[in-house]
Amino acid sequence: MVAGAEELPKEVDPKDVVNKMRFDYARGVRDHSTRALEAVCDLCGNLEKQDLNVDVFLKQAAELISKHFGISSIAIGVRDPIDKLYKYKVVVGLDDSVAEGYKSLTYTRQQLFDDKTYPSYEISPRTKLFLSENHPYADGEEFTYRRPQLIGMKRRSLTDSLEADYLDFLCFGTGGEILGFIEASGTRLRKLPDATTIKWLEMISCIIGAALRAKRY
Repeated sequence: MVAGAEELPKEVDPKDVVNKMRFDYARGVRDHSTRALEAVCDLCGNLEKQDLNVDVFLKQAAELISKHFGISSIAIGVRDPIDKLYKYKVVVGLDDSVAEGYKSLTYTRQQLFDDKTYPSYEISPRTKLFLSENHPYADGEEFTYRRPQLIGMKRRSLTDSLEADYLDFLCFGTGGEILGFIEASGTRLRKLPDATTIKWLEMISCIIGAALRAKRY
């Protein structure tokens, strides 16, 4: 070997490249973002099934949100393709009796987006924020919250999550019509969802919109 010459790196076997990528894909870094992404990818994969069951799909989406994003309760409502009324199809994180009460509620589009009954703030074209101080529920709907006796508490910081705070994430059809919505209420840390969580839920609302379009809702 000529003095001073640099030794060339060992040639890499293409099979080793494949094995490394497969290993990293299956057993690589398992942080929160990776686990959430894997769950959302699984949800997307269900869209390709010919026998897609919307109710099962929505339940999977709600449980995914609750598990990976620390949301206390999730309710998903969709527009009935026959009578065009919005109805809750899935409720996660609440007692069975409360969940059944949710499913008895129906809304016209006008009722659902009545700013006098349900005052809200637009965070993005897909996300609406409802704050407890504005009484964002109709009389008699207090039962839809986990701890209705705590409604009316004072907010002490900009990030506090109070009972009766919630966000709606809209699921759109091809013409911009609203096919459904994800209603997220409360967090396990009692803080409002951060911007990253909001964007994750917006993506999931897009996926739900695709599922509803596929089933002609």
